[in-house]
Amino acid sequence: MTLPRRAICLLVLSSAGFASEVPAGAVWEARLTAALSSFTNKKGQRVEAVILTPPGHPAAAPKGARLIGELAETKRVGFGIRRGRAMMRPVFHTLLLPDGEAIAIETRLTGLDNARETVDPKGRILGIRATSVFGHRMAGITRNIFIWDPLIQTVLAGTTIATLRFPEAEIHLPAGSEFHVRLEKPLVLRDGLTVPLPAVAMAGDAEELTSIVARLTHATVDAKTNKDADMVNLLLLGESEWLERAFRAAGWVQADPLTKATGWKTFRAVAEALPYPEAPMSKQLLDEAPPDYELSKTINDYSKRHHARVFTQKETFRGRPIHAGSATHDVAIDFLFSRFTLTHLIDASIDNERAKVVNDLIATGCVDAAELIDRPWAPRGHRNSSGQNLNTDGRIAVLELNPCRAPLRAMVPEPAPKPSVWRRIPRQFFLTVRNDFTRNNPAVQAGLGVKYLWKKMTGRKVTPQALSR
Repeated sequence: MTLPRRAICLLVLSSAGFASEVPAGAVWEARLTAALSSFTNKKGQRVEAVILTPPGHPAAAPKGARLIGELAETKRVGFGIRRGRAMMRPVFHTLLLPDGEAIAIETRLTGLDNARETVDPKGRILGIRATSVFGHRMAGITRNIFIWDPLIQTVLAGTTIATLRFPEAEIHLPAGSEFHVRLEKPLVLRDGLTVPLPAVAMAGDAEELTSIVARLTHATVDAKTNKDADMVNLLLLGESEWLERAFRAAGWVQADPLTKATGWKTFRAVAEALPYPEAPMSKQLLDEAPPDYELSKTINDYSKRHHARVFTQKETFRGRPIHAGSATHDVAIDFLFSRFTLTHLIDASIDNERAKVVNDLIATGCVDAAELIDRPWAPRGHRNSSGQNLNTDGRIAVLELNPCRAPLRAMVPEPAPKPSVWRRIPRQFFLTVRNDFTRNNPAVQAGLGVKYLWKKMTGRKVTPQALSR
């Protein structure tokens, strides 16, 4: 499911007055304060989340405001006999302000950020089909090729079980998971509840900051092909330790170096739908130098992750180091025929990811000032090294960091509750049998294959994940 466009919180820097009404259709980005699990949580249980960003309107939700609601529906997979997917529907009905005032609201969940689960138009969180993950789907296709030979079928089934773990079918969203909530009816707030951030550049140093921005190289370069890769869309002002603390508090992690071990771990993350937040990134350079930081953020799906490469610059501003960053959002994995390899597809509207980084860092309390600076010389359309056409307004987000010694930290995820082995083994059997009769039979797989090839040949956007559902 496509997430709604994020509204960058720098909108509050405009000189317009603050409206007292948040319109219907505004979208909040929120973070769970306690884990949700289809295996353990019951219908009617309380759900709580902290609002991270303004809802795309100058009448931003007050800092520290919370959403209070309950689980309206929840269904577990169980033994996999009655259903193949778990489901949960949290509904938020109250906005709790920092001063304790509670306001009744009407909302609907519209998106879940960087998770293998999806959200349907009714606001229900749908779990994965455990038999539809990449590894087990490929194993099923291979078995279909040898459908005439029971012996080979048995060997292939045994090999799959021995090499690939069966993914957990129940939904588990740890504390800190982020999602989007749409306001269905207008909300009236008292004036003065929101406080805008000041702009970075004052009258005396605006010219200097603009000059620094003008000298920045506008795009990174792919280290293998030497082609333009990602747009530089962030400028962070402050010491390296401040930057590290801010991203850590926002839930971002440093990517692992690419080795045989991490390459195998990445393969398993794709094949088994496992989380791997520290997965290695492709090598990119800025001004022929590698990034000082390769940062990423995800919940439980390697195919979807936020990531940013940060390059420390030689220049300074107000005596502090400056760091140029390129941020993009991986939204799916696809096969790149030109290189005969799997690659990440990214959100074509790259300004969304710029907004995500800004919103995340501001939510930690580690940002003193923020500003969007226009770059008339920067391209509005961009083609990256994987051949994707991207679009942007050309502006760069500039954030002035503080020492970040007491940040508002992201929640620490706790281990997911796991069904017993006596439940998992029969569930794997029943789910596999169900899948072989419904989605993994030769006719259905042939149809999906033709559909995928046709869309690729006609240049339409399609991912293997979409064809498996």
